[in-house]
Amino acid sequence: DYTRQSDDSRTPSPEHHAIDMGPWDIMSEHFVHQDEPPPGISSFTKIRLGWITNEQAIFVRPGEDAYGFLSPLSQGGEKLVVKINFSDGKYYLIENRQQPGYDKNLPDSGIIVLRVNPQAQEGHGTVEVMDANPYAPHFSQAAYNLSDEKRNLFKDNMTDIAVIPLWRDGDKTGVLITTIEKSGDALKAAVAIQQLLSKGKNTQLLTDSIEAFKKFDFKASWQMSQKKP
Repeated sequence: DYTRQSDDSRTPSPEHHAIDMGPWDIMSEHFVHQDEPPPGISSFTKIRLGWITNEQAIFVRPGEDAYGFLSPLSQGGEKLVVKINFSDGKYYLIENRQQPGYDKNLPDSGIIVLRVNPQAQEGHGTVEVMDANPYAPHFSQAAYNLSDEKRNLFKDNMTDIAVIPLWRDGDKTGVLITTIEKSGDALKAAVAIQQLLSKGKNTQLLTDSIEAFKKFDFKASWQMSQKKP
């Protein structure tokens, strides 16, 4: 934040002026810990640099259901980001930030939601991390994770967007974009699938639950997950 950064009434610190993205992009905060390598680069900056192609993005419109698995952003892969476009030019970017490679010094890992306002001037909130736990200091628990019931759902009531982090598939992490109305059933089904996966058994019950989830039939997915094998 340029206004805060130019405030000479106090000693400069990232906690004071890096209030939009904190340590989640080197262009926001140049280090996480003194004398250690800097943080990595967000999907917003990578797109601007041409390091993410359209083929590596999942494009979603408000009101649509979309489902996919994202590779860790620092590692590269087939799909790296979800972009939700709005008619006023603003958009969300959703990325999977894990801690290998250039992201090894990040304070957290999981699904990160970025809100982008291209009309905002640089240094005045062009990109903001939608902090999963704003009560934790300086974006230290900013990521969304299905296993954390306090950080497993992002909702924007103004745009009717809900984002749910899903289970892991190898090094990839799933993400669902849906409406707020459907988000309750979707989250319940996602948690049930993760519980089945944690038991380590690849049963027909699990397969059927995931297939129903992929078809966005969240109620059926949850009901299948509750059946006895």
